[in-house]
Amino acid sequence: MTRHASLARQRRIGGGRGAALTLVDQLIFSASNFALGVAIARAGGADALGAFTIAFLIWLTILGANRALVIEPMTVGDSTNGGDPQLREGMLASLGLSTGIAIVLAVVASLLLIVDVDAVAVLALVPWIPSLAIQVYWRAMAYRLQRADHALVSDVVFAVTQGSLIFALFALDVESVSAFLAAWGIGATASAFAGIWLARVRVTGRGGTAHLRALWPRSRWFLAEFGTIFPSDQGYQLLLPIMLGTVILGEFRAGASLIGPAVVISLAAANVGLPACVRQLQLRGMSGLAAYTPRLTVGIVALTTIYCGLVAILADPILLLVYGQEFTGAAIVTQLVAAQLVLTAIGLGYDIALKAAGQMKQLWAIRAATAVVSITCVSVLPILFGLVGAGLVGVLAAVVYTVGVTMAYRKLRRRGLTSQAANGQHYAAPTRKHKL
Repeated sequence: MTRHASLARQRRIGGGRGAALTLVDQLIFSASNFALGVAIARAGGADALGAFTIAFLIWLTILGANRALVIEPMTVGDSTNGGDPQLREGMLASLGLSTGIAIVLAVVASLLLIVDVDAVAVLALVPWIPSLAIQVYWRAMAYRLQRADHALVSDVVFAVTQGSLIFALFALDVESVSAFLAAWGIGATASAFAGIWLARVRVTGRGGTAHLRALWPRSRWFLAEFGTIFPSDQGYQLLLPIMLGTVILGEFRAGASLIGPAVVISLAAANVGLPACVRQLQLRGMSGLAAYTPRLTVGIVALTTIYCGLVAILADPILLLVYGQEFTGAAIVTQLVAAQLVLTAIGLGYDIALKAAGQMKQLWAIRAATAVVSITCVSVLPILFGLVGAGLVGVLAAVVYTVGVTMAYRKLRRRGLTSQAANGQHYAAPTRKHKL
């Protein structure tokens, strides 16, 4: 196939067909994570789901670091329409980063076990961290290069492998959280190899560390933003088992997980919207970004509101059907998390636009303010109001976040359009040579 034909095929996959493939892929991705939590809850109850939630939150921390240090700065700083995307170097960077974190986490979990702190689920996560990180990396690179078909194949491999193993665990009447985490990790390993095969790159070689250093002028701000977004978004939940116990955390997780599939909308918006915003800036300047961002925002808010509204209304019967009688008290959590996601969706399009424009310092300041609100509220509200208080923490944080990013985007838009009109030039997105 000639390079011209290859690019033409890539554009076709990145168009209307790409949107359909993206939707299917995100649904599969979300369903596989949702099914894992349901399986653990059905096998071991609220306490087992609480233990899994702690491990899952730790994984989300690692995932955020991987995205901040490698994936997102590569997406913003490099071409999305050809050129040398440094796929192998990025993969090696993700592999080295995740392996180093896994080693540190293994030492910490082992020390916790010595002092009689239950960290078995965390230790069971450790061997699978590199596979999970590489699977996410190739998935993000597929979207970056407008190859939604590659992401779909990778996630189908993940879902089929994990689903088959979970079915086997139920057939054998296994209740161990570690066994279910192994099913998750094996699925990620199979998916990671599928991503490598589809990308036609070699795993061997050097360059990962150098690539991390080259990305650092941009990635430090992505990391700073994540360091403030995670505590306000989900990280505060790590305090809940200390304050309320793992059983309550399991109930909270069950209620929140019904809204979890709506996160597919946020992931799709980030995977598709960030490269699209970058292209708008590169091709049409700030006027292109200003025209695209409202359409992105309306789509995110409409889809999120429809899903969250329906699930919030039907929370009681859905919890009973999916998780069982033990979890029906978590309906109020479902409704509060639904409100949180709708509020967050209002600001997400502006967040993506700010990232594309390289406004990481402003995003960091907004996230820092949101984190302060979250940590303050989680120190008080769960103790006073239990599950309801835990749910209110996210709602209040979402309000602060959405107000902040909306104001920052409007300021950027006014400044950028004024400058573009005065100079008759496009607003340039940051490139690899720019320092944010």
